Amino acid sequence: MKKVFKSDLKKIDIVFYKNQILPIIPLKIFDFHTHIWKKQYIGENKQKGKYLVIEKENRIAKFIKDINNIFPNIDYNAIVFGFPSPETNLEKNNDYIFYCCKKNNNLFPLMLIGKNTHLPERIIYRIKKQGFYGYKVNIPWYGNNYGKINIKDMIGDLEMRIADEFSLIVLLHVPTEKRLEDKKVQQDIKQYAQKYPNAKIVLAHCGRCYLPDQMKKSIGFLKNLDNVYLDTAMVMDPQVIQIVLENIDSKRLLFATDFPIAKMRGRRVYVKNHWVDIVVGKYPKSQYRIFAKNIDAVFMAWEIILAIKRGSEMAGISENQYRKIFYENGITLLKSVKNGKI
Repeated sequence: MKKVFKSDLKKIDIVFYKNQILPIIPLKIFDFHTHIWKKQYIGENKQKGKYLVIEKENRIAKFIKDINNIFPNIDYNAIVFGFPSPETNLEKNNDYIFYCCKKNNNLFPLMLIGKNTHLPERIIYRIKKQGFYGYKVNIPWYGNNYGKINIKDMIGDLEMRIADEFSLIVLLHVPTEKRLEDKKVQQDIKQYAQKYPNAKIVLAHCGRCYLPDQMKKSIGFLKNLDNVYLDTAMVMDPQVIQIVLENIDSKRLLFATDFPIAKMRGRRVYVKNHWVDIVVGKYPKSQYRIFAKNIDAVFMAWEIILAIKRGSEMAGISENQYRKIFYENGITLLKSVKNGKI
């Protein structure tokens, strides 16, 4: 990425980055999960949810500034999409993403989509004429109100048939309180993966399994679903990564951050049976966000990298396999879209 902004890393950050991050990542990385949006394309949140709030908007210039700040001297590439929520204007978000990617050849667009939200011809137009690589399935709930939502409420056969025809990426934030451990979630993923074998189903946040116990109970059903992948967005527990790598091919794990969320300073941890974000800095109040003082903290994006490194060592995968998680796995999957005719 062309360096438009001067990095404003603190001296202590620069030392940590040079000593702890740069030596363990390739000089070219592919981030499989990032958000860019304008606030005018997001309607009013009628439930006033305070879940994962960090920015009112994240325009392309701000996104580029943050990336240059957090990953200086790195050839950064990313999958980008809009703000997924019930009040989002999907079409305007998608139009903005198309504009951003047209201006930046290191960014690759996914369209926000839900079940029956777009006519088939509109989906195909964006794929063929605008170069979208697939879907980010929209989130049809506020905050934690996901308990009664099923995957098949979020995306249907119409959208999946098109994904199968063009070998599209389907990036999915799984619902329900039990996350990937939920048997109905597992059943729906398995049915879609087997019915539409050319679709590339990517489970965001490792299926929302931020806790080792959740991943241990969930990973088994994925072993033989070769067209289902996991991204590492906001996953900071090395044991989670270890369990993934001990059970499925490392090629199916994709480096991802969840920018702008991952630009916070702090770390996602677990307490009892739920994750908690311990943060240092001035951020809006949000559910499961705890503000700490007098502790040293780095960007969460760096903590994700450290978790991948530690988890890979614990799983005993090769250095070659480990390094491919950061670029090769993602770009290879991207190049398989549209039946490899990119």
